[in-house]
Amino acid sequence: MMIFFFQASAWLNTSKDPIYGNDKSRDTFWGQISNEFNRNIQEHLQRDINQLKIHWTRLNRMITEFNGFFSSVSKVNKSGYSDDMLMDEAQQMYKKKYGKRFALEHWWKKLKKEPKWCASAAQLEKEKSKTVDVDATDDGEEARPIGREAAKAQRKGKRKVEEVKDGISMLADSINKIAEITQERKKEREKVTEAQLEISRNNLQTAIQQNEAKLLEAYTSLLVQDTSQMTHEAKEGRIKALALTERKLFGNQQEAT
Repeated sequence: MMIFFFQASAWLNTSKDPIYGNDKSRDTFWGQISNEFNRNIQEHLQRDINQLKIHWTRLNRMITEFNGFFSSVSKVNKSGYSDDMLMDEAQQMYKKKYGKRFALEHWWKKLKKEPKWCASAAQLEKEKSKTVDVDATDDGEEARPIGREAAKAQRKGKRKVEEVKDGISMLADSINKIAEITQERKKEREKVTEAQLEISRNNLQTAIQQNEAKLLEAYTSLLVQDTSQMTHEAKEGRIKALALTERKLFGNQQEAT
């Protein structure tokens, strides 16, 4: 995950670079990102252009997915909701889908302010929403007339098929009724405990957010720290501190690089 933060910094700096501008080709753009990334990270962690593209694509899709959740929540709840409330609902949507909280919130807040990234995110959402329609076609062959015995057998076969369909329909109705009763009972049980669960969630969420905020503040301070005047030992210590704080912040979402 540390590699992504250096990479995101390089991506942001390159996209806003007035010298290279927004009209650069894709290869030139990623070449500049690669140069800045490798210039600011230890040699054994350096990556080539293709590795950086693949890594960026994976994690950028996570950020884009969360951005979509936040946009959906914002459109529905246009008034009466604070930013923290909208953020909490977006986090709940993300956790419901992936089983864990979105841990790149700090970089999402930075990236969503950048026009170049917003355009890229909009394109990803557009591609995700595309559907493929498949039309059935007729082979155009004319049916041949069938004989009397064949027609009789066909009618008998149709009756059997209809009987089977009726049986399946009755079975499906029974299954649906059982499912409805089960769902109603489940909702009743959920109503009984929902208030207690909500209190527990709020208390836990407050504690987690306070702890994460302190860690993130320390992490961000280390991340933007000027290293130009640091000794080699000081830079090594900073890298270790970043790695330790990162593990505490992002835990299970850290990806192997």
